[in-house]
Amino acid sequence: MTSRQNRVGPRAGERGFALVLAILSLMLLTLLGLTLATTTSIELQIATNYRWSQQALYNAEAGLEAARIVLSNVANVSTGWTTELPTQRTAFWTEGTAPGPLDNPTGRDFYKSTCDTRGGVGYGRVVDDGVIRYEDVSSFSGETLNGAFSIWIRRGLLVDNAGQFTDSDRNDVLIIVAEGRAPFSGAGDAFTRSRQAVRVLETSFSLGLATVGSPCLGSQQGQEGMSPTGENFNPCAPITAGAGGSLENAFGTAGSGSTGALTSTRVE
Repeated sequence: MTSRQNRVGPRAGERGFALVLAILSLMLLTLLGLTLATTTSIELQIATNYRWSQQALYNAEAGLEAARIVLSNVANVSTGWTTELPTQRTAFWTEGTAPGPLDNPTGRDFYKSTCDTRGGVGYGRVVDDGVIRYEDVSSFSGETLNGAFSIWIRRGLLVDNAGQFTDSDRNDVLIIVAEGRAPFSGAGDAFTRSRQAVRVLETSFSLGLATVGSPCLGSQQGQEGMSPTGENFNPCAPITAGAGGSLENAFGTAGSGSTGALTSTRVE
C-alpha cells in the first residue's frame, strides 16, 4: 500500500494574482479616463467663459457707438443735453457717501454696483430717445446682437482740494457708461444673470460745434508774398492785377498787365 502525498508546487501560492493585477490596471485606466474627462470639461468651460466674456466686451463697445449716434441725434446746439442728463447735485460728498439722485429713478437708473469706485455716483440715467429705452437692448439699427447692452449717461465729477466730489454743471459734456451682457435671452432671473458675462466700458462725450464751410470758397484766391518757402499763405487773399498787384514779387520788376513785365539779364 502506497500513500499519496499532496505536494504543493512552487507557484501554487500565486494563484489569483493575475486577477488582482487586472483589477488594479482597470482602476488605473478608469482614474486616467476620469481625469482626462474632467480636464476636457474644465478646458471647455474656460473656453466658453472666455468666448462670452469677449462677446460681452464687443456688446459694450457696440453700446458706446450706439450712445454716440443716439446722443448726437438728440443734442441741442444751444442747451446741450440738458433734457437727457440727470439733474445736477450741487452738494459736496466724500467717497461712498454720494447723495441720491434728484430725479425719480426708473428701472435700473442710477444703479449702484459693488464695484463702483467713482465716489458712489452710480451709473446714471438710462438713455431714452423717446422711442427706445436703451436697457438690455439686443438689436440696434436692424442688426441683432449676440447678447445685449445697456447705456447710461451721467454728469462728470469734480473734485476739490479736500477730496470732495460734486456734479459738473456742464450740459455739453457727459459720461457714457455701456454695459455688455452675453449670453442674453431675456430679462431672466437672478440665477440666469449670475451665469452671464458682464463687461462695462466708460467714456466721455462732448458736444463740439464746427464752422460749416469757408468764407473763401467759390472765388479765385492766391498767396500773399509768393515766398519760395511757402510762408505768408492766405487762402482768402484775392489775386490782383497790375504792377503793384499780389503777384509782383513772383514775377520780378514792375510792368504792365495782370502779371507785370518779365525781364532777364544775360551773364557772359
